[in-house]
Amino acid sequence: MRLPLWAIRWLNRQKLSRRHMRGGRLHGWFGDRILAKELWRPTASSLARAWLVGFPITVTPFLPFQSVFATVAALLVRGNLLLCIAMQFLSTPLTAPVHLPVCFFVGELVLGRTPAQAWARAVDFRQHVGSLDEVLSVYVGPLYLGGVVVGLLGGVIGYAILLRTWRDAPRPRRARPH
Repeated sequence: MRLPLWAIRWLNRQKLSRRHMRGGRLHGWFGDRILAKELWRPTASSLARAWLVGFPITVTPFLPFQSVFATVAALLVRGNLLLCIAMQFLSTPLTAPVHLPVCFFVGELVLGRTPAQAWARAVDFRQHVGSLDEVLSVYVGPLYLGGVVVGLLGGVIGYAILLRTWRDAPRPRRARPH
């Protein structure tokens, strides 16, 4: 799949083309790895790797500098940088009322509570999402445990789905000179 022309122009205006980055600060820090095509071009394998490392970082609650961690993780596994960073914006205050209780519920189940007990505690947790002090003092263990479990499961499931469903555009054949 090729990026639309408007996206390529926008990236060039932001100095995110390979030509502009060569010799720049990012190139100095990360070397030629930052210029690798699979980091910028969406292919089935690079998107799947980005999802595999980016989703657990997205789901981890109250993780500061998510985009920085996602960038480093994408560089390590050669995943698509744009997808990995964009996924971090799924974890916002707007999604917290849904995202955090799900992580807490799964964490309670992993700790051995019955689904009814876990649901009752998740409903109680949802009422206290606004008070960060109480969330951190009482609910932090199940919350992070659930975040790890949901992140790993979602990452592996998304990785498998992307590999099976995403089809790369066929490469154009070059005519052989005679």
